[in-house]
Amino acid sequence: MTLCARGLACRALAPQPKRMKHLSTVVLVAVALGACDANKIDGPPPTIVTPVQLQWHSSPGTSSGGSACQPTIDVSLAGPVGARLTWTRMGIRTEEFAYDENFDLTFVQRFWAADGLAAGESTSSNQMGFSSGFVHITYRFMYTLSTTPVISYTDSVSALCE
Repeated sequence: MTLCARGLACRALAPQPKRMKHLSTVVLVAVALGACDANKIDGPPPTIVTPVQLQWHSSPGTSSGGSACQPTIDVSLAGPVGARLTWTRMGIRTEEFAYDENFDLTFVQRFWAADGLAAGESTSSNQMGFSSGFVHITYRFMYTLSTTPVISYTDSVSALCE
C-alpha cells in the first residue's frame, strides 16, 4: 500500500504550481543580490603581514700613509612597528690571510655601539682596521628578531680594503 493510498504525504509530493516556482526563484535572486552588495562591510579588513627587512651596504676602505684600512658597513631595519633586531655574535673572515674568527656578544655590541636596531632605524660602523694592501673581508652578523625570537639569523657582508 502506498503513502497516497493511506492519505499521508500526498500533498507534499504533489507538483507545485507554476507561481510557487516563480516566487521561490525571485526570493533566491533577491537573497543572492543582497549578499553581493559591494558597499556592504561585514567585518574587519584582512591583516597584512609586514615582513622584517634588513638592508646591508658596504663601502670599501682605503689605507693611506701606512694607516689601517677601515671599510664601512651600513645596516637598516624595516618592518612592523615594534620589530627589533638584537645582535648575538659576529665573525670575520679574510680571503688573503688564513683568518676566520667568531666573536661574542660584547664584541658585536662594541662594533655597532648598540645592542640592536628597532624598525625604522639604521646605523653604520667602521670600528675595525685591517692591514694596508688589498684585503677582501667578509663580515658575518648573527642576530635575532623580535618577530621570530627563537630563530637565529646570519647575514654576510663583504668589503674591500685597498
